Amino acid sequence: MAGETGPISVSLPVAMVIAGFFAISCFNVIEIVIHIFNIFKRRNGLFFWSMLVASLGIVVHAVAVLLRFFKLAPDFAMCVVIIIGWYAMVTGQAVVLYSRLHLVVRDERKTRWVLVMIVTNVCILHFPVTVLFLGSNAGNAKFFLGPFIIYEKIQLTGFCIQEFIISGLYIWEATHALRPVLAIKSLKQRKVIRDLILINLLVVFLDISLLVTEYTDNFHIQTTYKTAVYSIKLKMEFNILNQLLSVLQNRFCTCYPSNTAEGNVHRPSPNANGILQSYSTGGNYSVGTGTSGVDTSRVGSEKDSVWNVRITHREADGHLAETQNTDSDERAQ
Repeated sequence: MAGETGPISVSLPVAMVIAGFFAISCFNVIEIVIHIFNIFKRRNGLFFWSMLVASLGIVVHAVAVLLRFFKLAPDFAMCVVIIIGWYAMVTGQAVVLYSRLHLVVRDERKTRWVLVMIVTNVCILHFPVTVLFLGSNAGNAKFFLGPFIIYEKIQLTGFCIQEFIISGLYIWEATHALRPVLAIKSLKQRKVIRDLILINLLVVFLDISLLVTEYTDNFHIQTTYKTAVYSIKLKMEFNILNQLLSVLQNRFCTCYPSNTAEGNVHRPSPNANGILQSYSTGGNYSVGTGTSGVDTSRVGSEKDSVWNVRITHREADGHLAETQNTDSDERAQ
């Protein structure tokens, strides 16, 4: 079949649609990569590397598919490159969502199960499709093609279900577990949570549209549309997850300087002089002044981020409890 086993022969309108999806993918990836290196001052951590790998995977997959479909490069060589880009694009994006899941999920068991799900899907979805796809393009098309067509639908459905689960966790936790945090945030900050929910709903819609192209047997459209879908999702997730981190870092005191780069995380602890000190940067902060000697080119670790978010949750719970106790006392009087 065209696309599954080699170059395609399509009409000009379809070729233009494919080229359009390719252009959208590449444009979004260029913009994402620029933002990555502009925002991250300290280029390490799971979020940074998963964003970079997922972004590069999209453009590698898109370029290889285009070259293969229009017979601009050797078929089997492009199949290998397509597989590499596919791994980075699909699982890389799942790891992006996982790397920021601790911002909304307070139960560490849930985040561990998400990681187990991602690793399991690599084994049961990526690996079989790799064998069947390469086999279909290595001269044994009759033996591998039938199973590949069936398993292609299975793997796409499986990865969509994986994203449904992760997006569902973000939506559920944002509307339930973060409720105490939202109670002490401004209207602008609460809007970030609303945007988080809307973006995850849009991610579900895009995944459903991708399934439609697969189950209507439009492999050449599905393969090129997929890169556009993943680039759009990654772009939205990158923006909203950075905003979410910024909201959860904004605590009661002004010990976090307003010019701190997104992704910076500080772990404050009072010393003997009553000054809050950041373990991740070494900067000192006077409570209520917002002044600091922090070097914003240094970015905190993922571990500090988890610590800070847990503190935010605890402070929010304590603030609500204190408010409720004050209201009860006023009514008693």
